[in-house]
Amino acid sequence: PSRRWRPALLVPVVGIAGSVIGYAFRPGPLDAPFERVENPVGIGGTFELTDAISGFGWLFMALGVGLAAVALSHRLRRSTGQERQQLKWIALGASFAGVVMLANVASFFAELDGINGLRIAGVGLAFTVFPVAAGIAILRYRLYDIDVVIRRALVYGALTLSLGAAYLALVLVAGLAVGKSGFAVAASTLAVAALFRPLRARIQAAVDHRFYRRRYDAAQTLEAFGGRLRDEIHLEALGAELRGVVREAVQPAHVSLWLRERGA
Repeated sequence: PSRRWRPALLVPVVGIAGSVIGYAFRPGPLDAPFERVENPVGIGGTFELTDAISGFGWLFMALGVGLAAVALSHRLRRSTGQERQQLKWIALGASFAGVVMLANVASFFAELDGINGLRIAGVGLAFTVFPVAAGIAILRYRLYDIDVVIRRALVYGALTLSLGAAYLALVLVAGLAVGKSGFAVAASTLAVAALFRPLRARIQAAVDHRFYRRRYDAAQTLEAFGGRLRDEIHLEALGAELRGVVREAVQPAHVSLWLRERGA
């Protein structure tokens, strides 16, 4: 979000925190369908307080949804073309979620009993409709570059599996060498942390080489140019080299280089 809208992010965060804290420490039986179970962490004598905290939590969440709707409508009015189509789907999902949240808040302050299951189902449906709308905006109108999403999923999925396997192997080896101790676990954790950056770079290069060849070739071209740049001293030759690199890596329709004269 833009800088002026960043304070609005605190509103739903406060709302979620209040709702979770209120429900977590409210004494007495849990909500349906677990009403036969007493809250094991409930604080006795604080029912009204925790209930009020939960209510205000829902209120702040609804207010956060309202602020998001205002920001989205402001962006929608100023958008055109494909961006407008993207935002229309996001607005559809957000509108449905907002109506559900407002209905939940209204039912809470109206003290309607016996509908907690309906409230939970409504929230679940709202949080299902919004990702579906966002998915349509992504896939049909390229809200995000889906190739970037897939690439990151491949890289970090493989990275997670590799680091997990390395951690287990190191723990087993260290355990066999020095026995069960906190030192083995700590050393394995530090080793895996040290592996993160170089392993991510290798996996990313492998994914780019296998699935995103054009990006990999562009990266290799730029890296080679960086190596030659340290040895080049003639400005004209450097300019020609730079234009060739841009032409090969980006493949634009036209390439030109403008150099600012001294004193200009």
